[in-house]
Amino acid sequence: MSQHTVATRYASALAEEAHDSDAMSIIDDDVDLLRTTLADNDELARVFTSPVLSAEQKGRVVSALLPEHVSELMMRFLKLLIEKQRASLVTEILAAYRSLRDEQEGIVEVNVRSSHELDDDEHASLVDALESLTGASVRLSISVDESLLGGLVIQVGDRVYDGSVHHKLEALRSRFHAPRPATA
Repeated sequence: MSQHTVATRYASALAEEAHDSDAMSIIDDDVDLLRTTLADNDELARVFTSPVLSAEQKGRVVSALLPEHVSELMMRFLKLLIEKQRASLVTEILAAYRSLRDEQEGIVEVNVRSSHELDDDEHASLVDALESLTGASVRLSISVDESLLGGLVIQVGDRVYDGSVHHKLEALRSRFHAPRPATA
């Protein structure tokens, strides 16, 4: 069984348990917190993925660091992952959970690279345009990419919309260098 399949099954089980416990919003918050924490803290991420640490050692670290920050249900889930030797899949499981919940709620995750920080009006206009384009609510993740001369690069799922100045200049250059049709 592939890691993606395993991650999806665990994510579905977590969502089902959260639903049955009437704790969906709590688990949603826990998942977001853990995803951010693991992305920002390589040492904690290595605890989950380390083949050197025993399940008991991983459990002690999780029990020492996380109970004050996540729900009891999430703690039980993390301990289950450790017990079943699936802790190394925690980031994939959390991502699969987020995707599952986004699908349930009709939310599309959109990543945007911008040449500059967007002000509130630009942000609101971008969200409106993307919601019109996708027909869904948008969760926008914006990063500033100073290598862009201007404009935006937008990724919605596996589609990329490149509205950067660099891309437009390249397209213009290609048109100038394209062979011209013969005139009669």
